[in-house]
Amino acid sequence: MTRTFSAPMTPRRLSSPGIAAWTSCGKRSSDSTMILGAIPGATPDKWAARWRERFPEHALDVQYYDDAGQLARITEGTVDIGYVRFREYQVEVDTEVHHRVLLYREEPVVCAAADHWIAAADESVGSEELVDETFLDPARMLQDWGPTGGESAAGKLATRAPEDHAPEFHKPLAGGDLAAAERMALEVAATGAGVVVLPNSVARMLSRKDVVIRSITGAPGYETGLAWLRQQDSELIQEFIGIARGRKAGSPRSALAQQKTSPQPKRKPAEKKPRSRPAARAAKPGRTRKPRRR
Repeated sequence: MTRTFSAPMTPRRLSSPGIAAWTSCGKRSSDSTMILGAIPGATPDKWAARWRERFPEHALDVQYYDDAGQLARITEGTVDIGYVRFREYQVEVDTEVHHRVLLYREEPVVCAAADHWIAAADESVGSEELVDETFLDPARMLQDWGPTGGESAAGKLATRAPEDHAPEFHKPLAGGDLAAAERMALEVAATGAGVVVLPNSVARMLSRKDVVIRSITGAPGYETGLAWLRQQDSELIQEFIGIARGRKAGSPRSALAQQKTSPQPKRKPAEKKPRSRPAARAAKPGRTRKPRRR
């Protein structure tokens, strides 16, 4: 029988958007900068480089956050466009509030101690083979075993409604603060106390020598995409979506590129005025002209 430390939290739909301008200091640094909210395992560097090459006049800032609460950040205006990742068949996006485009599917992997029986598998294990395992839920563990001994700040923020989010929830993360819950779960898994199921990209990002990673067959994967507010849709966002989906530079579908390459109206050439012939020099007084011989 499958045992878990806790059941995963059920995602819920968000209410109507209320835009707020937050950053690490509580406010956005510049309204002219488009902010992309990335999540653990995402690699937007290639897209960002292409954007800056094609549209250097439009600033792009990439900031990292945990998966939890990403739709809330988009709704509240912390980011203009953001990565969102859900388990297959569990996508909770209100299409009346958000646009969402699917980018790719990630396979689920199981992470276990190096001396666990899973390590004997060459590449993958079947989901039916894991039914008796103890699964560690990273989000719940961060709440129960946080550094404060009770519910951690991150745990509290993860369970609050969007309107209750404190400024810390909108602060970009880096280093060990990014994916802190998953890091903690992997640390426990390394002791043999249980196994962790993660998206493949996250597991590879947080890989450890004392933890093995194996693919899971017969289990739903993860759908990763980009989302943004319908009411904030713009040419800039559409251009970034185009880059993310492989649109080439100078594509006729690129509105901004067409504006940059559209021919300027030609000026009419100035009308040339006919040159006036200089007046014949007057004969000096006292002299008479001799008639020319014919």
